[in-house]
Amino acid sequence: MLGAWALGFGLTSGCLQPLDDVVARLALRDQDETAQLETTPDASTPIVSVHDVATLFVGHGGFEVLDERRWIRHRVRPRENITAIAARHGAKTEDLIRWNRLDPNDPVVHRQHLRIFTARVAPELRKVSYRIAQDEDWDDLAAALRVPEHDLRVQNYRLRKPTPGEVVTAWIDPLEGPSFAAPAEPIDQPPLELHGIARSIGLPHKGKLDGGVQLPEHPLWVRGNPDHLWASAHAIDVTHQAFTVLRGEMGYDRGVLIGSISRRKGGKMAPHRSHQSGRDIDIRLPLRPGLGKTKAPTADEIDWYATWAMIEAYARTEQAEVVFLNEAHHGRLYAAARAMGVSRERVHDLLRWPKWRGDADPLVQHAEGHNAHLHVRVRCGSDEAKCESGP
Repeated sequence: MLGAWALGFGLTSGCLQPLDDVVARLALRDQDETAQLETTPDASTPIVSVHDVATLFVGHGGFEVLDERRWIRHRVRPRENITAIAARHGAKTEDLIRWNRLDPNDPVVHRQHLRIFTARVAPELRKVSYRIAQDEDWDDLAAALRVPEHDLRVQNYRLRKPTPGEVVTAWIDPLEGPSFAAPAEPIDQPPLELHGIARSIGLPHKGKLDGGVQLPEHPLWVRGNPDHLWASAHAIDVTHQAFTVLRGEMGYDRGVLIGSISRRKGGKMAPHRSHQSGRDIDIRLPLRPGLGKTKAPTADEIDWYATWAMIEAYARTEQAEVVFLNEAHHGRLYAAARAMGVSRERVHDLLRWPKWRGDADPLVQHAEGHNAHLHVRVRCGSDEAKCESGP
């Protein structure tokens, strides 16, 4: 009775705590007061030595889904941060801070446990040892263990240089890795039916569309505002090629939102500086499985494995001129590609991180404001004599 009164009072009086928080705390109070909170699997096991560390990873989707939300206790491990913990458990960072009365400016490492009200249980970080093989350097080790190279160096500060036979230790996240897998054979994808001829004219930031064609509804993608999805026929064809690779060859099957391309006749389209000639395509960065929609995801909420797959898919068309992404994310993208087994040489063909290599500009370049979406610019088509490439 008291619980119902408290809930009603919270709703009618504009109580400071959100409804979800009120319900969660009432549910916790109704549990046996002598019972401890359910605890996520204990990772305080002896350090293990592994020959094939890949067997320890289950990928982004490898969590247990509960029938209903309940309180769990998360054990904080070295170098974990608040946004990463929230993403792993499908919670919002602000909720995690409120539930545990955290100071947003105070490192979470000062806490041993956190309470989380969630509908899933994620495996805890696991401490492992790994014997260094011949010719492995810090970059190879970071890729094998799927941890940031800097963190690995810090945890093994006594080891100045990787030496074959020596052992490094690291806290690994079993959830690291792609939530998708390439099929044994490419899977045919629905064809594209495009009506009309549309050509790009002028520069991306000073151009127009001749006979613009609207990006059609299609099983391979999700459309944003149709009024902002007019493009050249060549750009749409290239996008269909890329998404066919993404779905049919790489196996990524979750929804991907295409947000903006151009207006019907091209020209200026606020707030974009480019997007004037029908070949600039904004694609929302995919989120890790199990997370709700958000317009401003944190770096820990983004699925960098899927992001790399999208960039690789466009690269294989050989018709992508440039892909813009804030350089603050380039390190995450590099680490995801290497963890997926992509060679350094191939990564550096598309992304020059951590430093520039070679004379030519890479496919992936920095642009301010590109934190939650990829900006793909398609090359001028062979039939677009008036189309111009530019900065």
